[in-house]
Amino acid sequence: MNYDLENIEGTSQPSEGTGKDRLSDVQCSYINEALETDDSTFLADRIDEITGDIPPKAIDSNPEINALLGDKEGIDKTLLEAPNDIEQAREASEMLRNIEGADFKTWQSLSIEERADVLQEIESNIAEIAHRPDASVELRSLGRDASYGYYDNNGHIVINQDFIDASYENYRECLDTIVHEGRHAYQDYNLNVRQVHPSAGDITNWRINEFNLSYQDYKTYGMERYWMQPLEADARKFAEDVVTRFLG
Repeated sequence: MNYDLENIEGTSQPSEGTGKDRLSDVQCSYINEALETDDSTFLADRIDEITGDIPPKAIDSNPEINALLGDKEGIDKTLLEAPNDIEQAREASEMLRNIEGADFKTWQSLSIEERADVLQEIESNIAEIAHRPDASVELRSLGRDASYGYYDNNGHIVINQDFIDASYENYRECLDTIVHEGRHAYQDYNLNVRQVHPSAGDITNWRINEFNLSYQDYKTYGMERYWMQPLEADARKFAEDVVTRFLG
């Protein structure tokens, strides 16, 4: 089928009575044709073409498009709006209860390799809840004077192997770290790939922190500025919520 591209991109005048931001009949047909293919990437490309957001928003963030998508069964979750933070934390804490080895008693009996597998499983499950791709988790010896871990902004989470032991304190810190660094992966996805987080205000604060002010690392800027910046405050709060719900 041939389409009027100007109409598809939303540059032509809508028909009388539809309102400034309403989809035209041609745009609806353009989306419906993609829906019939069951190809999430093709569908997202068409919706992104119409909306023109950079980075693109969740494909169901527009109410009219959301109605066209229906139950969204079979659509890749990384294209869809994520649950709010309260729901994400609730689902994540419940998920932890269902992962063998995530409880402290079992954790104590695991080998270092098995603990790494548990951390990867936690990350992959939280990524699914948050509607983002999962990061690969790597254990690396960073020294006891270093942090518990970090996210490298390239889809990798490094956990400090020197703290992967059988003590309760380090067990809890490892859980907190895998959730905290996964939240940074979520922030990265929203800032650079697709805006799936339901709060536009949060994304604006992250964007200012990352692109306008630049990330404030503690070695350069001191612990207070590192601690209080939006990216860290958000990740810290989310991880604390999940771990506290799980462990009490």
